[in-house]
Amino acid sequence: MTDFIGRDLDQLDTPALLVDLDRLERNIARMAAFARRHGVALRPHAKSHKSAGIGRRQMDAGAVGLTVAKLDEAEAFLEAGFTDLFVANQVVGKQKWERLARLAQRGTMAVGVDDADVAAGIAAAARTVGATVDVVIEIDTGLHRAGVLPGEPALRLAEHIALLDGVRLRGVFTHAGHAHGAHSPEEVRRIGREEGLKVVETAELLRQRGIACPVVSVGSTPTALISGAVAGVTEMRPGNYVFYDRMQLGLGSATPGDCSLSVLATITSRPAADRVIIDAGSKTFALDRGAHGIIVRAEGQSDPSVGERLRLLPNHACTTANLAECLLGVRGNRVDEVFPVIARGGGR
Repeated sequence: MTDFIGRDLDQLDTPALLVDLDRLERNIARMAAFARRHGVALRPHAKSHKSAGIGRRQMDAGAVGLTVAKLDEAEAFLEAGFTDLFVANQVVGKQKWERLARLAQRGTMAVGVDDADVAAGIAAAARTVGATVDVVIEIDTGLHRAGVLPGEPALRLAEHIALLDGVRLRGVFTHAGHAHGAHSPEEVRRIGREEGLKVVETAELLRQRGIACPVVSVGSTPTALISGAVAGVTEMRPGNYVFYDRMQLGLGSATPGDCSLSVLATITSRPAADRVIIDAGSKTFALDRGAHGIIVRAEGQSDPSVGERLRLLPNHACTTANLAECLLGVRGNRVDEVFPVIARGGGR
């Protein structure tokens, strides 16, 4: 992969995923500065980039650790030298619990839970190897995916966890993923505010009942600057902010000048005056909102020809990066760095 370094963009075969390093570094610095300003720990979600090189930039900027989505990602980042990881997801089944416990012997590990039996399973696996796994209760603040409801349901689960040996309750977390379906910036702000308030109120309830709850964690790039500023939130986990994409543009979370990830593609056909075909489709862009390598020319655009190259912003940067073997870090027209994508695919 190092063969790419030093090449000009016109020397690259297509499709290729490019990361504008100036924009990437600016995005990382801006989010880190926000977290410092509000006294909130930054634990970025690494599933957006799955790259040790980008993760190190985030740590160098002040992140306390990384968030991952699955054990494959946790193992890959542990092997890359990252020692403080949070699996912000449910890990279910004896094999996975045993694997999680072994990983906890190699670094600081935490995992999301929303079920008492799962917490007990994790605790049993941890005791077997003499490890302690931190668990964080997931709170459903409106996404209606995983998580217990705020308030009493979360308290009952916390009381159960407090009785278990082998696990330690770190706190509560939530993910306002429903903000991606918002229809206006005002709706994003409302969702972000609710995200922060509900998880803070739940943490306060636990403390009132004598249960320590040091971590109150929020996640989601669209709401990061809203929920991350709510008094009582102690941690934030945005992921997409390193790249941004067309979805974030639509939500008002970013401008085109913030988008650091693009796809370099070549026009391969002009079957009609108003349609061009490129050599990048669903295997490059994924299928969020559709991607078939077909571009319909908008009114006023220049007339492209076969062989011409385009740099295109993906609809969803996270799924696009996940499909690539590597990301090419560029400054201007030159490749300066290569980011291998680790733990690709759905996996375990």
